[in-house]
Amino acid sequence: MPKVSFVVPVFDGDAYLAETLNTIRGQSIQDIEIIVIDDYSPDFTPDLMDWFCKQDSRIIYKRLEQNGGVCEARNYGNKLANAEIICVSDQDDLSYPYRAEFTYKFFQKAKHIDCLTSAYNECNVDGHPKRNFMPPHMTREIFESGQFVWMHSSAAYRKADILALPYREEDQKTDDYVFLDDWTKAGKKFWTVKKVLADCRRLPFGVMNIRRKVQGLEPSYIE
Repeated sequence: MPKVSFVVPVFDGDAYLAETLNTIRGQSIQDIEIIVIDDYSPDFTPDLMDWFCKQDSRIIYKRLEQNGGVCEARNYGNKLANAEIICVSDQDDLSYPYRAEFTYKFFQKAKHIDCLTSAYNECNVDGHPKRNFMPPHMTREIFESGQFVWMHSSAAYRKADILALPYREEDQKTDDYVFLDDWTKAGKKFWTVKKVLADCRRLPFGVMNIRRKVQGLEPSYIE
C-alpha cells in the first residue's frame, strides 16, 4: 500500500504535465502512487501517459469518456486513491522532492489537522520561482475576509475526509475556492508550514486568469 497518493486532474495540459509528473516521481520516498485523471483532453495527453505508464508502475491513468470538469476529475481520482493521505497537484505545478515524506510524517503526528498547506513560490511559464508567499493558517474568518493567499497544489488531506466532503461546482468559482468555503464552514482544521512543498506556475491562459478575466480583474500571470 502506498503511503501517499498524488491525484492530478488533467485537461489540455500536455505542455507541462511531463515536468509535473517528474517532480512527483522524484519523491524521496518511493512508496507513493500517482493517479492521473484525464478529463477527456483534446491534446496528446493519452500518448504522453501511455509512455509514462510504461516507465513507472506507480502511475494510474484513467481517461474520462466525456469532459466533466475538474471537480468530477478530482473526486474520481480521490476515490481511486489507495493511500490514506492524498496530495493535491494541478497539471502544471511542481512538487518538491521531500513533499510526500514530509506530508506523511506530518499527518502521523498531527491527528487534529484536516488539511496541510505550505509556503509556496509563484513561477513563470518556465518554472522559475519569482515570488514567495507564506499564507497564514486558513480559518473561516480569513476566508470570509477575502484577503488570503492559498495554493491548492501544496494541499494534502485524508482520503476519508475528502470523500465525506468532496469537491463541487458552484457558478464561476474555482474548485479550490469552493473547497475552502465548504471545509472552513464545516470547521475543518488547516495548518500551513513555512517549508515550501510545491511551486505554482502562473500561466496567461491558466484557470486562475480565465476566472480573473470573467470577474473583470487584472491578469496575475508572471512573465
